[in-house]
Amino acid sequence: MKETIYTPHSPLHTPRLFVREVAHDMRLVHHIGWQLFRRNLRVQIRQNLLGYFWMLLPPILTGLTWTYLGKNNIIRGYDSAAAPYPAFVLTGLFIWQGFVEALNCPLQQLQGARGTIAKVKVPHEAFIVAGMGMVLFNQAIRLVILAVVLVWFQLPWHASLLLVPVGLGLLLVLGLALGWLLTPVSMLYADVSNVLSMVLGFWFLITPIVYTAPKSAAWLAVINPVTPLLTTIRNWVLTGEVTPAPGFGLVATLAVVLLAASWLGYRLAKPHLTARL
Repeated sequence: MKETIYTPHSPLHTPRLFVREVAHDMRLVHHIGWQLFRRNLRVQIRQNLLGYFWMLLPPILTGLTWTYLGKNNIIRGYDSAAAPYPAFVLTGLFIWQGFVEALNCPLQQLQGARGTIAKVKVPHEAFIVAGMGMVLFNQAIRLVILAVVLVWFQLPWHASLLLVPVGLGLLLVLGLALGWLLTPVSMLYADVSNVLSMVLGFWFLITPIVYTAPKSAAWLAVINPVTPLLTTIRNWVLTGEVTPAPGFGLVATLAVVLLAASWLGYRLAKPHLTARL
């Protein structure tokens, strides 16, 4: 068996070797990622019969809590003319949950594979592909639940529903890009995961998931990249409004660019990270 020795030297010192290694890994990522995804799916089904129930229970309970607060006027800031408040909340929560799973995917997958990637020469991207496969699978289940919600509340089905996969894809790209950007530091320092949990709690509150953002807080939408994507997707689901929210195109473009930059940054840091594992 060929032995591979990792050193902390930058791959940019040998650019041709770097490009050749990337091309070789990309040819293997699809096959290995698909095998890992199938294995993870089988494990999830066998080890946890109620796995999907537990996946859906937190957002449903959260949605019921916020619905109760809204019904009793404990919180305000929602226009009931758009759609019933429970449908508004559940739609926002399901969209947000997909973003969070995509953001956590690189950190969780590569942290869980530390022992493997330290001993076996395998493309790290394969673990990300497998993890994103699970994210997409879970998101598909949530879309089925959203379809039931639309039927339950007798909401009309708009042609804009065809755009929902595009919006969700861009939101998942944004989450994956941010997660991949944090992964090199997270693999060296476990504190990043703890800080990220607190940041996501605050991020949830400043994102119009369970309320309609007031004009006085418009500045939050400017600094929050999730807001235009989430608002647009929810409008496509509930109201049929096709026009994207302000900033949608800019955030979508930045998400794609950031994903490419995060991936390249991780590839450059990969030798140093592997040597430290």
